[in-house]
Amino acid sequence: MDESIQNLNSKVEKLESKIASLCLGRRILMDLLIEQENIKNYEIQKLKLEIKRLNRIIKKRH
Repeated sequence: MDESIQNLNSKVEKLESKIASLCLGRRILMDLLIEQENIKNYEIQKLKLEIKRLNRIIKKRH
């Protein structure tokens, strides 16, 4: 009986370890996704500003 309880406890500990590892992995992936989204938004903003600048140049020429 004690042996089966020890086996169950061991399995529970392994599962808890896997869960902790998966949570950490998920957190890292979410951080990377957020960073990528921020970079994308920054690049979009730069492109919008460049479009405005080019439109002003075009308007001055006409």
